[in-house]
Amino acid sequence: MSFDYHVILGTIAAGGSLIGYALYFRSIIQGITKPHPFTWFIFFIIDGTVFVAQLVSGAGPGAWVIGVSSFMNSIVFLFALVRGEKRIVRVDWVCLICAFLGIVLWWITSEPFLGVLFATAADAIAKIPTFRKSYLRPNEESVSLWSLDIIKFSLGLVALSSFTVTTAIFPAEAAITNVLLVGFVLLRRRQLAHKLSNL
Repeated sequence: MSFDYHVILGTIAAGGSLIGYALYFRSIIQGITKPHPFTWFIFFIIDGTVFVAQLVSGAGPGAWVIGVSSFMNSIVFLFALVRGEKRIVRVDWVCLICAFLGIVLWWITSEPFLGVLFATAADAIAKIPTFRKSYLRPNEESVSLWSLDIIKFSLGLVALSSFTVTTAIFPAEAAITNVLLVGFVLLRRRQLAHKLSNL
């Protein structure tokens, strides 16, 4: 009996995603993590868009992780409305508008490649409010979820049944920007801890 490694990796990536979200939910409920609602609302819309585009492009099991993420992001968004970041500034609204512009452009073109391209740009923009919040309050952001996301999107890349620019560009961008976010949060925590120790 032979096993398709695409299915195995896709399942592992989706499973790792669920673990990451479980840890994130626990941190939110405990009042430690305060997610930015704009980031997670955009993630929900974008991941749903990319999931459909990847399925149309033949991504197969590699698309599972995006489908799971879209559903879980909707739940994080609901949590964020109640327990998340309340300090919404102008740049957050700009990011929200830009992200929606990308989604509208996909709806207009109805072209999978352009849809993923616009969604990929929107995903990167969606992280800006979280970067901003993490600069000011890095301890209010969880490193575990973003770290597991790096793994899940990397596995999702390898699990793609059809490896093309259309199917690969989004998970590649997500993995890279998550690496940057994790590094940024850890750096800011270290800087603030050093600053407090010198007081």
